[in-house]
This record gives sequence, C-alpha cells and structure tokens, in this order.
Amino acid sequence: CFRERTYMMTMNPHLTHWMPIAVPLDKWIIWPPPFDYPPAALGPCTGLFVLFFKFYDAMGLWAAPSSYVMTSGQAQHQFPQLDGPNMKYVSVFYEGVHNDARTNLAIALTAAMHGACVTNYTGLREVVFNKDGVATGGIVSDLSNPGKTESFPVKAKKIIYAGGPFTDQLRQKSEGPATTEVVNASGGTHIVLPPYYCPRQMGMVDMMTSRGSFLFFLPWEGYTLVGTTDVKTKPDLHHEVPEDEVQYLINECEKYLSSRLQVRRRDVMSAWYGIRPLAVDPNADSVTSASRDHVVSHHPTNGITFLSGGKWTTWREMAEDCLDQVIERSDDLKKKATPCVTLKTPLVGAGQTRDFPDGYHENLAVEITQRFDLAFDVAQHLARTYGTRASDVLRMVDSTTVTGSRSGLYKHYPRLYEGKAATTGYPYLEAEINYAIDHEFAVTPADILARRTRLAFLNSTAARLTVPRVVEIMGDKLGWDKTRRRQELERAEAVLAKDFVGPVPNKQGAALRQACAADVQAIFNKIDKDGRGLLDEQGIAQAATNLGFPLEKMELKQAVRDMGATEGGVG
Repeated sequence: CFRERTYMMTMNPHLTHWMPIAVPLDKWIIWPPPFDYPPAALGPCTGLFVLFFKFYDAMGLWAAPSSYVMTSGQAQHQFPQLDGPNMKYVSVFYEGVHNDARTNLAIALTAAMHGACVTNYTGLREVVFNKDGVATGGIVSDLSNPGKTESFPVKAKKIIYAGGPFTDQLRQKSEGPATTEVVNASGGTHIVLPPYYCPRQMGMVDMMTSRGSFLFFLPWEGYTLVGTTDVKTKPDLHHEVPEDEVQYLINECEKYLSSRLQVRRRDVMSAWYGIRPLAVDPNADSVTSASRDHVVSHHPTNGITFLSGGKWTTWREMAEDCLDQVIERSDDLKKKATPCVTLKTPLVGAGQTRDFPDGYHENLAVEITQRFDLAFDVAQHLARTYGTRASDVLRMVDSTTVTGSRSGLYKHYPRLYEGKAATTGYPYLEAEINYAIDHEFAVTPADILARRTRLAFLNSTAARLTVPRVVEIMGDKLGWDKTRRRQELERAEAVLAKDFVGPVPNKQGAALRQACAADVQAIFNKIDKDGRGLLDEQGIAQAATNLGFPLEKMELKQAVRDMGATEGGVG
C-alpha cells in the first residue's frame, strides 16, 4: 500500500499532492474508544496517537512529509474554522489526494499509448465458449449511439472481469443467473460545501463519529469535500443520494467546527453516492468474510478470472497481481510475457512534450499562464488535470472567441460555466469539450460534466444549467441532428437529476427525518416572529414543510403529542 502510494505521488505529481490532515482532540480520554480498542481511549493523554502517526510515517519510509502536533493556539491560526479553544491539541499527518476521475482516465489513456485497445460505452452481450466450455471471446455491443446499437465478435486468449461492484452481473453472463453473489457493496454519500469551511491547504478527519466510523473534511478541487458514510447497498450505476445521509454528514461535520460557523443544508453545493466492492473468492478452498483487500479468482472450468475489491491506492498492484496470475496459468502467455514495468511508468501528462521538454514541474501552472496569457486559476486547473498536455487543450480554443479580461491583466478564454462572475468559480474551458471528444473517449454530456471536468461533483446546479451549451458544442462537433440533440439533453438532465443533489433537499423516502441544527434554528426564528420561543400547531406544520418534511394531519397531531406541547405551544 505504501509503495503504491509513493509511486502515485512521485511518478504522477500532476494528478496527486500531499495533504496535511488534522486530527482534533478535544478530550484527554475518548470513550467509546476508537477502533473498539480500549487502550486507544487513553491515546490523547498518553501521546499514543502522536506515536501512531510517527509509526505511520515510518511504514511509508518517510516518503510523506513528517507528521506533527499543533497546540490549541496553533490550530486556531492554521485551521481557523476549527473550534480551537476547546481543543487539547491537534495531531497532523499527511495523506495523498487526487482527482479520481482524472486518474482513472489517465490510466486508460496511458494503456492506449502503450498499445492497449481501449473502448468506451462498450457492453459484453454474451461470452463465447469452445467445445470444452472454455471462454474464447465475446459478443460485444457498441452502446455509444442509443438509437443504433451494433454488435461484433471479439476473440480473447483470456478474459478478466474487472467490474468492481458489478462483478457478479458479469459472472452471470458466463456462469448463469443462479451464480452465487460474492461481492458485497458498501455505499457512501459525499457532500461538497463552499470553500470557506476549510483551509485551502489542510483537511481534517474525525476518527470517531456517532456511527463509529471515519469522517473526512478536505479541501478538494477548490471546495470542501465531506464524506463518507458506509452502509450496505445494492450495486447501481445511477444510485440516488439518500437525503438522510446528507443530513447526517452536515450534523457530524459541525462537531469540531467553531460555534460561529453554522453548516446549513442550503450550503450543500452537490452531493453524490459512491459504491465500494467488498469481495470474497468463491473458487478458493475456504471462503472467508468479505475483504477490503482485492481478490483475484479463477474459474476452474471456463478459464475466466475476475478481479474485485481493493482501493484506489492499490490500483496498479491489483492489475499486476491479476495479470501475473493469469500469465502463470497460461503456457502460451508465459512465453511472450515480460516482467511488469508499470511501477516505473508515469501516467499521461507527467512526461516530456514538445511544449514542455522538461516534463511536469511545480511551476508548470506559472509557465502556462505566462506563455498563453491565461488567468492563473485556469492555468492551475489545466496543469493539475492535463499536466504537460495542457497546451494541447489550449490549441482547441477558437481564437475568435478569446477576448480581453475585465481587469485587462490576461486574455479571457470562454469558460464552460461563466455564472455571474466570469473570472471566478470554475476554471473549466469550453475547449475541454472538444478535447475530451477527440482525445479522451467522451461520448455524452454527462461524461463532460462529471467525468472529464468535475462540475457536477462541485456544483450540481451549475452543471444542470450548462447542459444545453454542452449539447450544442458536442452536437456541432459530432454532427447530431435536432432529434439526437433533444435526446442527449433529456438523458443528461435525467442522469444529473438522479446522480446528484444540490442545495434543495429531496426528502422523499427519508426515514430518519434529520435536519441540520442551523436550518432548524433559522426556520424556528423565522416563524416565531413575536419572539416567544414557542410554536403552536400551525407553526410546527409550517416548520416541517420548510424543512422538506410536510406532515399529514394525523402525523401533525402525533408530532405535537410527541413533543409534549403545552397550552402555549412547543419551545
């Protein structure tokens, strides 16, 4: 794990960076103990946590910056959003941070650059077997055009299923619908808050939430990322975001923040749901409990291998392990295979190019902004997203659309989402749409808004407002007629509406009926106009509606009884 983290941080600095993460300690003794380990309860007063993070540094062979301790006063200066005066002290350790969608894309592009055949929107319709029942290929469908699906055969010496949480659905294509499920899906909700909730150069982790799990509070892509929850779920490519989980995250992240900060539900700029696979090996001699480590399993008769589980840090190790095992089981492949070289292979964007012969370096964004007369926030985005290929993106800009900036300090390149402040907020350029189509396998507007840029993850409302313009540019590039443009617009709006939520909550189906404290207080004060500190039955009904939980007549009566209302009302 530490070797793989070092590989990503040193070989791919355009996609990754170190982030100091604060562990606030507001008690000398923690109970219940972290990790359900009783001696950890004494961690703050004995310095056990400080020693643990030093041990963590050593396990990584000191590749990361060294962990350290902040006093309460130092914490107030470095992380002013924290409730510094109530902190005993704050431990700080370092972890790697990346833009996961861009890392995923860089892996595919690097594989293609080294000779792999890479396709997008391609589905396996059926597996082809020889007379001995061994898989020799498949019938594959091109799904890039919903109105015109074409299928074609693909031959293979070996087949590997690498479907993450959808591995069991793939296995059913070769083993039948009665296949025993071996992948348990764990779902997690994430929310994005405005940047002012977190310093730009430091994050925080709560190692003991009310559910006994971790909660990260990090600066990410210029905003504040909070997550994640951990609940058992069923794999779904477009999973709706549970409103109860959004409210839970809001309430939890207030735990260590200054009392002057009130995290409100309307501060949630975007929220989404991710699924992690926890797998077991059905073909092993003994089946143990589901693991967060990866599993490589070989079917004893059809010759198909599946890979599942694991985590982002170990993506390269997982691939190497899986291929090593597949090659070892094939005499033909063993004759052709050479030792794995990926540990020494950087991903696309890190190496030398014609425009940047020195390769990626820490001042690449400055070089870009000076060479192309570009706003620095855009230059930073291009450097951290495309690395040394940033100049290729800028060559896609229509020069007739470039104007002077309002300040006159640089040129203004058309942005994907301008908003009311054309030089602030989101640094994504319209030119990135054409670049993604030509060089990054982008097929749909959702690809652009969620998986090439991250606008949908940062601001779901802005992403929805941008859909028509994205469809227009893609339609011009790909020759879509009016019917296709309307279809793509409707599909994109449907996907964004289901996959992401924003400032307006969707309480349909919410079970816990939580609401963050700041919202409750604000609504109470708004309704309690005479300042009595009490609400009557009508006021309770209005408050419930404003919070997104409208009550039926019988529910309202029961709520009043449960609150123990007096003749004056509920306070």
